Amino acid sequence: MLSITANLKVDNVKNTLEFYRDVLGFEVIVTVPEFDQPVLNWGMVKNNGAELMFQEKGNLEEEYPVLKGHSGTGCLSLFIKVKDVESLFEKIKEKAKVIKEIHKTFYDTKEFEILDNNGFVLTIAE
Repeated sequence: MLSITANLKVDNVKNTLEFYRDVLGFEVIVTVPEFDQPVLNWGMVKNNGAELMFQEKGNLEEEYPVLKGHSGTGCLSLFIKVKDVESLFEKIKEKAKVIKEIHKTFYDTKEFEILDNNGFVLTIAE
Protein backbone atom coordinates (compact mmCIF):
# COMPACT_ATOMS: atom_id res chain seq x y z
CA MET A 1 0.00 0.00 0.00
CA LEU A 2 1.18 3.50 -0.79
CA SER A 3 -1.44 5.60 0.96
CA ILE A 4 -4.95 5.67 2.37
CA THR A 5 -7.37 8.59 2.21
CA ALA A 6 -10.77 8.68 3.88
CA ASN A 7 -13.79 9.59 1.72
CA LEU A 8 -16.35 10.82 4.24
CA LYS A 9 -20.10 11.00 3.71
CA VAL A 10 -21.37 14.51 4.45
CA ASP A 11 -24.59 16.46 3.99
CA ASN A 12 -22.94 19.54 2.46
CA VAL A 13 -19.58 19.21 0.70
CA LYS A 14 -19.08 22.95 0.16
CA ASN A 15 -19.65 23.82 3.85
CA THR A 16 -17.29 21.01 4.85
CA LEU A 17 -14.53 22.15 2.50
CA GLU A 18 -14.89 25.69 3.83
CA PHE A 19 -14.59 24.44 7.43
CA TYR A 20 -11.42 22.47 6.71
CA ARG A 21 -9.97 25.36 4.69
CA ASP A 22 -10.93 28.25 6.98
CA VAL A 23 -10.56 26.59 10.39
CA LEU A 24 -7.83 23.98 9.92
CA GLY A 25 -5.80 25.51 7.09
CA PHE A 26 -6.36 22.82 4.47
CA GLU A 27 -6.17 23.69 0.77
CA VAL A 28 -9.09 22.72 -1.46
CA ILE A 29 -7.42 20.62 -4.18
CA VAL A 30 -10.29 19.59 -6.46
CA THR A 31 -14.08 19.56 -6.45
CA VAL A 32 -16.89 18.12 -8.58
CA PRO A 33 -18.35 20.28 -9.98
CA GLU A 34 -16.13 23.38 -9.75
CA PHE A 35 -15.94 25.04 -6.30
CA ASP A 36 -17.79 28.16 -7.44
CA GLN A 37 -20.97 26.13 -7.98
CA PRO A 38 -23.61 26.29 -5.21
CA VAL A 39 -23.80 22.50 -4.69
CA LEU A 40 -20.84 20.13 -4.79
CA ASN A 41 -20.92 16.33 -5.06
CA TRP A 42 -17.34 15.70 -3.99
CA GLY A 43 -14.21 17.51 -2.89
CA MET A 44 -10.68 16.90 -1.67
CA VAL A 45 -8.51 18.88 0.73
CA LYS A 46 -4.82 18.65 1.59
CA ASN A 47 -2.55 20.07 4.28
CA ASN A 48 1.04 18.92 3.82
CA GLY A 49 0.80 15.09 3.91
CA ALA A 50 -2.79 14.96 5.20
CA GLU A 51 -5.57 14.44 2.65
CA LEU A 52 -9.31 13.98 3.05
CA MET A 53 -12.14 13.54 0.58
CA PHE A 54 -15.78 14.45 1.22
CA GLN A 55 -18.74 13.20 -0.79
CA GLU A 56 -22.35 14.31 -0.63
CA LYS A 57 -24.52 11.71 1.11
CA GLY A 58 -26.95 11.02 -1.77
CA ASN A 59 -24.18 10.98 -4.36
CA LEU A 60 -22.11 8.48 -2.36
CA GLU A 61 -25.13 6.25 -1.72
CA GLU A 62 -25.91 6.26 -5.44
CA GLU A 63 -22.34 5.16 -6.16
CA TYR A 64 -22.35 2.55 -3.36
CA PRO A 65 -25.95 1.45 -2.68
CA VAL A 66 -24.72 -0.71 0.20
CA LEU A 67 -24.22 2.54 2.17
CA LYS A 68 -27.91 3.52 2.00
CA GLY A 69 -29.50 3.67 5.41
CA HIS A 70 -26.17 4.17 7.21
CA SER A 71 -25.84 7.70 8.49
CA GLY A 72 -22.08 7.92 8.07
CA THR A 73 -22.02 11.51 9.21
CA GLY A 74 -20.77 12.18 12.69
CA CYS A 75 -19.92 8.58 13.56
CA LEU A 76 -16.18 8.71 12.98
CA SER A 77 -13.14 10.13 14.66
CA LEU A 78 -9.94 11.16 12.92
CA PHE A 79 -6.52 11.35 14.59
CA ILE A 80 -4.43 14.19 13.15
CA LYS A 81 -0.74 14.66 14.01
CA VAL A 82 0.61 18.20 13.90
CA LYS A 83 3.61 20.26 14.94
CA ASP A 84 2.97 22.87 17.65
CA VAL A 85 -0.43 21.71 18.89
CA GLU A 86 -0.69 24.64 21.31
CA SER A 87 -0.44 27.29 18.58
CA LEU A 88 -3.02 25.48 16.47
CA PHE A 89 -5.37 25.23 19.46
CA GLU A 90 -5.10 28.97 20.09
CA LYS A 91 -5.77 29.68 16.42
CA ILE A 92 -8.93 27.55 16.10
CA LYS A 93 -10.49 27.35 19.58
CA GLU A 94 -12.97 30.14 18.80
CA LYS A 95 -13.80 28.76 15.32
CA ALA A 96 -14.69 25.17 16.23
CA LYS A 97 -16.55 23.37 18.99
CA VAL A 98 -13.88 22.21 21.43
CA ILE A 99 -14.91 19.01 23.17
CA LYS A 100 -11.67 18.47 25.10
CA GLU A 101 -9.04 21.08 25.93
CA ILE A 102 -5.30 20.38 25.50
CA HIS A 103 -4.24 17.51 27.72
CA LYS A 104 -1.40 15.00 28.09
CA THR A 105 -2.28 11.37 27.33
CA PHE A 106 -1.05 8.10 28.79
CA TYR A 107 0.55 7.36 25.38
CA ASP A 108 2.68 10.52 25.72
CA THR A 109 1.02 12.93 23.32
CA LYS A 110 -0.35 16.39 23.90
CA GLU A 111 -3.73 16.70 22.19
CA PHE A 112 -7.17 18.29 22.03
CA GLU A 113 -10.46 17.33 20.43
CA ILE A 114 -12.94 19.34 18.37
CA LEU A 115 -16.05 18.59 16.33
CA ASP A 116 -16.05 19.50 12.66
CA ASN A 117 -19.18 20.91 11.03
CA ASN A 118 -20.52 17.36 10.42
CA GLY A 119 -20.05 16.12 13.98
CA PHE A 120 -16.89 14.13 13.24
CA VAL A 121 -14.49 14.09 16.20
CA LEU A 122 -11.03 15.40 15.27
CA THR A 123 -8.28 14.54 17.74
CA ILE A 124 -5.35 16.86 17.06
CA ALA A 125 -2.10 15.69 18.61
CA GLU A 126 1.61 16.40 18.84
